[in-house]
Amino acid sequence: MFKKRYIFETKRTKILRYLQNISFISLVSIILYAITSLIFILLARNLSQETLQTFYNRSPDLIVVFTGDSGRIPLAVKLAKKYKQSNIFITGVYSKNSVDSLLKPLHLGQDFDPNLLTIDYLARNTVENVLSTLRHLRERKGNKKIIVISHDYHVMRIKLIFNKLMEESDDYKIYFYSVETDFSSLRNIKIIAKEVYKWIRTYGFLLLWSPE
Repeated sequence: MFKKRYIFETKRTKILRYLQNISFISLVSIILYAITSLIFILLARNLSQETLQTFYNRSPDLIVVFTGDSGRIPLAVKLAKKYKQSNIFITGVYSKNSVDSLLKPLHLGQDFDPNLLTIDYLARNTVENVLSTLRHLRERKGNKKIIVISHDYHVMRIKLIFNKLMEESDDYKIYFYSVETDFSSLRNIKIIAKEVYKWIRTYGFLLLWSPE
């Protein structure tokens, strides 16, 4: 911080000092914000690697997709083929979409069973995505090891919400696998920047959360 240099300070130098302080604080805040955004991405990608290691020679019980940006459903289908696991739950689907409309562009073969794909139309945000997923898991017993798919910038907020909303009786193990963000796109950079704010806002919301 910039302190006053003289015992007697003119109005002009005082204003300049205040502007310097504001500029310095703003610059530090922007740098810290950018570092936090980068940390979110790195943590999410590390979780993806942990998921690949965990399921190196075994399959998950369920693959969950949080809808939003493009690429998430194709990634889920890719993993489903890899693990020979067609049991997929897609939450936050637009009301006019159906299983056929979601899968038709992917040109799936006969090795994928669309009857094992479940769609949730009710969730409208990430908290509701998590609630819908937990409801699905509680209604359908036997799904213990779950892979949740979203974009890397989104994963840490999803993880935060799961940690808060899961009950002691929920014996599920949640793993994460993410679509990697293209940093060459200005749109994606803006999304990542907003995500830190959304994480902070969600954290505050969950502090006041009551299961009732």
